[in-house]
Amino acid sequence: MPLFEYTARDGQGELINETIAFPDEIALRHHLRKNELYLVSIAERKVNRMGSGFGRGIGLRDLIIMTRQLRTMIKAGMPLVSGLDALREQSANRKLALILTEIARSVGSGLKLADSMEEFPKIFPMLLCTLVRSGEEGGRLPEALEEASRQMELQMDTRQKIITAMIYPCFTVLVTIGVLAAMLIWIVPTFAAIYKDLNATLPAITLTLVWMSNVVIDRGWIVALIVIACTISLKKFYKTPEGRLKIDGFKLRMPLMGTLFIKSASANLTGSLAGLLSSGLPLLQALNTAANVCGNEVVAQAVRKAGNNVTLGRRLSDELEQSNQFPMMVTRMIAMAEEIGTLPDVLKEISLSYIEDVEYAIKRITSIIEPIMVLCVGGVVGFILVALYYPIFNLGNAFLGDKK
Repeated sequence: MPLFEYTARDGQGELINETIAFPDEIALRHHLRKNELYLVSIAERKVNRMGSGFGRGIGLRDLIIMTRQLRTMIKAGMPLVSGLDALREQSANRKLALILTEIARSVGSGLKLADSMEEFPKIFPMLLCTLVRSGEEGGRLPEALEEASRQMELQMDTRQKIITAMIYPCFTVLVTIGVLAAMLIWIVPTFAAIYKDLNATLPAITLTLVWMSNVVIDRGWIVALIVIACTISLKKFYKTPEGRLKIDGFKLRMPLMGTLFIKSASANLTGSLAGLLSSGLPLLQALNTAANVCGNEVVAQAVRKAGNNVTLGRRLSDELEQSNQFPMMVTRMIAMAEEIGTLPDVLKEISLSYIEDVEYAIKRITSIIEPIMVLCVGGVVGFILVALYYPIFNLGNAFLGDKK
């Protein structure tokens, strides 16, 4: 929702300067006239998409801190609007402070907190809004905020663990590419010129390396443009429903990493579902909300389909098992929970178990990837060294040929 800065005069002629979020300028002008404010000036405020003036957006950590603090204030007896104002004043994130200002104004005018949050769908995840709505309707808002912060923290921890697992191989690949590019641009041409002056007959491996060097030097910008274009196209494709489905499906089929993504999605799904059911949400609504936060569209579609079939009287465990997207442990434990009526508790235990499995899988994958990356880097370096120095062994023949 865009932010507008306006200056207006009230009925007593006093100036009012304010920043407010509104769907568009026309709606804001109508709002001001309705409240008998006479507009002097108005301008849309361009907010950096990356976040506040410090170059930081509203991340999951900011929402976790906000949710915890709001829960503490409400539990201590502070009115909701006062709590939101206090959060706005102490928030280190300028963009979040502006949004909290609008939410406090909406809540003060009689709107529910969940409805106010839903006006900013790109900021507040569906899980948070759904739990807040459930807490407001059931009179358990502090408990709902506590559960929301716990679920978001679990998601953040899982995400950070996966990112940590990817740092080492990505860094190694980037360094290898950088070293290879530097050698192809500066070192290989020097050796090629020396061998040319000596009229040396170059072996196929050296000719291949010289050809690669010429391509990088003469047409490197074309290669860079192709890589950039492919990256941008892939990102745009991932934003489409079809692209997200195909790429997420590929992630689940990846060697080594596929198991990690499946366990991560299972942990997010079961943890979110446990929190939503514990807050009193119906199973179908909880399934639809949990599907949106599991982190994988293939898994999400399987959950939505299972939810639709549950409304027809089928068992959740049977539907999840038929989708072939969940580990056997998940479906069997859900089946047991359905029998004894302890689904939220069992789902919570499954989530905690898979969070530990994710950590173990990361350590295992890292231990496997490290030697593989060493071998790959060694192979690249070995190829270059052999290609550069192999002709030196034949320099005697080159000198003899030059004398003849």
